[in-house]
Amino acid sequence: MQNRRLGRGLDGLLKAKAPEPAADLAAPRGPTTALPIDRLDSNPHQPRRDFDEAELGHLTASIREHGVLQPLVVRARGDRYEIVAGERRFRAAQAAGLAEVPAVVRDVPDDQMLELALVENLQREDLDPIEKAESFKAYLESTGRTQAAAAERLGLDRSTVANMIRLLELPQDVQAMVRQGLLAMGHARALLALDDAKRQIRVAERVVREGLSVREVERLASPAVPQARPRKRRSGAVKGPEVRDLEARLREALGTKVSVELGQKAGTGRIIVEFYGQDDLDRILDRIG
Repeated sequence: MQNRRLGRGLDGLLKAKAPEPAADLAAPRGPTTALPIDRLDSNPHQPRRDFDEAELGHLTASIREHGVLQPLVVRARGDRYEIVAGERRFRAAQAAGLAEVPAVVRDVPDDQMLELALVENLQREDLDPIEKAESFKAYLESTGRTQAAAAERLGLDRSTVANMIRLLELPQDVQAMVRQGLLAMGHARALLALDDAKRQIRVAERVVREGLSVREVERLASPAVPQARPRKRRSGAVKGPEVRDLEARLREALGTKVSVELGQKAGTGRIIVEFYGQDDLDRILDRIG
């Protein structure tokens, strides 16, 4: 607890020297100039892999009729320009056959390019959960920030960042289902309670095949009582549906594996909450309050 308080105290001391917020850097403030579209390059840290073709088509039609209404934000790179914010407008303008686009040139450091691309996409909710997870992980690795510091910088709750990054622990087959929208975020989080990749894939396939709800996946992911070598249980300690439901609700609330073990006396027992690193522990403690 002392380390956590010390960290927060240091964050407070450093706030006065914090860089300009990402949302401010991405704002199209300042003089607007018309730039040749063939001198613009995409943000190399763009987290979005796929752009919805239908949405891009609508935007292209709008730009053909009305032009680019909101300037792009770019930074100078030699005799070319790198897009800071406005990737979709840039692509739609290309598709519309425009020779120039309005843009605001801003001085943006290298270490904030991924941050800006993340902010823009998060504000539009354009990224799928796996794209977000990969982007958060890349952001932490490139900046050296903790999950808590990254969450504050991006205007998110730390548990959101932690839960997203944990999705990358899922097998690639399951991640692909999430990318395609076959599995919801809730399904993916429930699958993390299974510690075997093959079981995760099997249950994920059942979700797609049978249309299982998140609660049904949580029940399937509940720790099963071993059949070959059952544990010795005290009298009256067999888990009923109420206890299993409590475990499922605690897992959902805390975002991690939780077991409830009944004691010998009625109304007694213990709750076991698992965590997988210091950041994960901090996230759980924040949720508990």
